Amino acid sequence: MNRVALQPDDTGSQYHDFTLDVRLRRPQIRLGRALSTPSFLIDIDGVLYGGSAPVAKGPGVLTYLRGRGFPFLLVTNTSRMSASDIQEKLAGLGYQVDADEILPVSLAAVEYLTQKFDAARCFLIGDDSLARLLEEHGHTVSRKEESADAVVIGQSLWADFGEIDIARRLALQGAEVIALHRDAIWPDGDVTRIGLGPIVAAIESVIDDAVTVIGKPQRAFFDAALSRAGFARADTIMIGDSIASDIDGAINADLRSLLVRTGNSATESVPKGCDGALDSIADLPHWCDGEFPD
Repeated sequence: MNRVALQPDDTGSQYHDFTLDVRLRRPQIRLGRALSTPSFLIDIDGVLYGGSAPVAKGPGVLTYLRGRGFPFLLVTNTSRMSASDIQEKLAGLGYQVDADEILPVSLAAVEYLTQKFDAARCFLIGDDSLARLLEEHGHTVSRKEESADAVVIGQSLWADFGEIDIARRLALQGAEVIALHRDAIWPDGDVTRIGLGPIVAAIESVIDDAVTVIGKPQRAFFDAALSRAGFARADTIMIGDSIASDIDGAINADLRSLLVRTGNSATESVPKGCDGALDSIADLPHWCDGEFPD
């Protein structure tokens, strides 16, 4: 079992320090050994699909990476699907990916709750898919105002202030507020929707204790991904569409990074410390051929 620690970030928000146990199956690669080839952490929504992502060309990119022997792990702040749900959706779009090659934030949140509470009583702000995942791992889910160990905030299409009102009172009674991420927006096909960020900010404004954030850009999430896959930090490149979650998080985690302009940060400038930008994931093979020639 490997254990990775979350460090507070420098965005001005407060977070609990916590450790994340990684109990997922890992490839047989010795940790700490410099890889002779690059490895990739690849965001999903806005990169492989969603936004203006070139879905028709995406599967060929993963085939290229496999052919070159460049390992990858798909990492996502998507809280509305489990790894198997994501695998099924990707398969429908032509992607051939194993569930073990996907690390969704929902699974990381379940792991945190299990480590902290064993079997947590959760007040959930989120959709039914997250509720099912929590229950499958032994946690109790409620949407009523009753005693709770944790307030769990995942993505839902229409969160409301009634839920935030209940969450505040439960937090004042001692429940830990846990947000799967705090992304401000997310691409939903041709529509850009409000993410968890505004909901987290609303709750933060009415409670005194810290909010625990699980997913990107938290360093613990990147550390868990590296540990699961057995990737060497110095040889790993994060590919994502969000500067705030993917690129800044990767830089803070001492990873290389590439911004793709098919999602949240399509028109923003490439930040200092990022290795560059691609018009889309379809351009990755050309970039790799230049950076890592045969």
